[in-house]
Amino acid sequence: MQRSGGIAGRPMGHLSIVDLENLVAKADGNWDELTLVLAELGYRKTKRANELRDLTSRVLDERYRKDARDIGPLFE
Repeated sequence: MQRSGGIAGRPMGHLSIVDLENLVAKADGNWDELTLVLAELGYRKTKRANELRDLTSRVLDERYRKDARDIGPLFE
């Protein structure tokens, strides 16, 4: 028997793809929320979910690259 994990396992599992798209569009720097959306999209296999997963990954990657640039050189 497969267990779904319930609310704790997939806190965004009840949201539609439209809801997830809206969350990504309105995230505006809420990186924790984007990470949750990305985790939920890992369970979804539609073309639309794949496209949103790619977009969300790019947004998060861009944010982490910016943070790494802001740190500066480790050794001077």
